Amino acid sequence: MADTWAPSVRLKELALERAQPLSASLELTYRCNWRCVFCYNPRHHDRRRLSGAEWLLVLDGLRDLGTLYVALTGGEPLTHPEFLAIARGVRERAFALRILTNGALVTEALADAIAPLRPMAVEMSLHGASAATHDRATATPGSFDALFRGVDRLLARQVEVVLKTPLTCLNEAEMDDMERITEELGVPWRVDAVLTPRDDGDPGSLAFRASTDAIARLYGKLGALGRRSREERVKGGTNCGLGRTTIAIDPEGDVFPCLQWRRAPLGNVRETPLPELWRGSEERALAASVSRRANDRLLEAGGALATFPFCPALALQRTGDPLRPDDSHRERAEIAGRTLDVS
Repeated sequence: MADTWAPSVRLKELALERAQPLSASLELTYRCNWRCVFCYNPRHHDRRRLSGAEWLLVLDGLRDLGTLYVALTGGEPLTHPEFLAIARGVRERAFALRILTNGALVTEALADAIAPLRPMAVEMSLHGASAATHDRATATPGSFDALFRGVDRLLARQVEVVLKTPLTCLNEAEMDDMERITEELGVPWRVDAVLTPRDDGDPGSLAFRASTDAIARLYGKLGALGRRSREERVKGGTNCGLGRTTIAIDPEGDVFPCLQWRRAPLGNVRETPLPELWRGSEERALAASVSRRANDRLLEAGGALATFPFCPALALQRTGDPLRPDDSHRERAEIAGRTLDVS
């Protein structure tokens, strides 16, 4: 299904022209009560995380920049001691709110507090259709049951819930059963075949990639439902919102042009106001130019690469060149292309 918070085509075009960060990902903390074996976070602690008051200043800066959508993520954002104050600050400033959590810390009281905020979605990760598989992925016994306690509490209060699954070699055999679970709950289910290296460059998480057959099955499912993404690139266009419509801020206040682009921060909000960082950053301008060059490079490549979604930040991590797709990306593009040809 399409993201319900996706901007209109015209709004997106204007934002790209103006370098207006429509969506912001705020990593409130790197702390987490789970230890997912393929997690991209480089650590599970904060050195000197931003306080609630500092995050509220960040939100004021985002309002000045024209941001519309704010995602509170982590780590596990619910472990931040001022999570609710920050979430309320998001809504008080009229941003659309998304919360990305593992769900285990959603108590009855917290569900009562989240419901009046009317988030566009509370997104939680489902790592398997059985407790054994899910708990193995999270390296946390009892995490499967804890997830669904959180899901049930939010659904009981009519909070929009989305379940997301990183497809891995651990859960690929349970794909159909995970789909059934989400259908029975009546919640959207999103599946992603891409695993990323850790933000510090450690590639260990990639050992859990799903098999080629599983990826083909997934794209076959998505293609049959009309949900397989296809990029309609044109010469001189933009590949993605990198450096233009996306912004990310880590727990210590470093600012990046998207959640994945960690080549260098634009600066730190403790030292420079956020609007000034965004508008005056050479790193942001560089990232924005990469998005345009990637678009044209993929068009020149032709074939499946020309129409398959591409992430320059991941390419930079994997190949050292943000314009060069790695072998796993090429493989997924070819599989997706064959799926479209069949459908």
